[in-house]
Amino acid sequence: MIPWFQYTVVYIGPIPIQVWGFFVALGMVVSILLLRNMAKQQGLRPELFLDYAVWMIIGGIIGARLFHIVFYEPMFFLSNPIEVFKIWHGGLSSFGGLTGAAVAFYVYRRWKDTQKLPLLQMTDILSFAAIYGWIVGRIGCFMIHDHLGKPCNCFLAINGPDQPRLDMALVEIISLLPLAVLFLFLRKKQLSHGVFTGILFVYYGVLRFILDFYRAIDIAAADARYFGLTPGQYFAILLSVFGLWLLRKKK
Repeated sequence: MIPWFQYTVVYIGPIPIQVWGFFVALGMVVSILLLRNMAKQQGLRPELFLDYAVWMIIGGIIGARLFHIVFYEPMFFLSNPIEVFKIWHGGLSSFGGLTGAAVAFYVYRRWKDTQKLPLLQMTDILSFAAIYGWIVGRIGCFMIHDHLGKPCNCFLAINGPDQPRLDMALVEIISLLPLAVLFLFLRKKQLSHGVFTGILFVYYGVLRFILDFYRAIDIAAADARYFGLTPGQYFAILLSVFGLWLLRKKK
């Protein structure tokens, strides 16, 4: 069992560093560096993907925040409107971020991108880079424990203030490692465009649908449920179905 710890802010001299925000930013840097390298390996302009990345990061943050506010804690933010802007405290939805990033991608491709590379070639590169940055970003969630799970006495449980519990960020990190290894193995294979995207959508959709059943329901900040499922589970179903359709089409 993992001893309890929680690091929300650390100080470098007099400078406060928000731990969650630091790891999220570090994850973005990791993904951008991977985008740059993948573009070079495929003989593409890295600058194009960096432009997309900037737009998608901005769109992703906005979408993630709005999704969290609307579907997870609407009453809290209505009572504390200033908290809407304090994203370093956590409260970004992964599926809201994906939706916001997709909208930003569409907007940039539609009105700014003059090169118009094949769509699925681009999404494959983005999917490859995203998974590693996502894992790094989830470390921040684990450090502040903003995704506690159900009571558990297994070796992955963290000995929380009330009782031992799963930390769903840690479980998700561990669960994503096989996908990260698979992507490293497949990156030099001659695959049809869209395969990486399809695999990512199916894998993460199924994973999130399962893991959300283990999120805590007996704590003050428990995730909202609608007809027994979290908002993330509904989006996970849509993501998996789209990924399966894409892989079947590529087959």
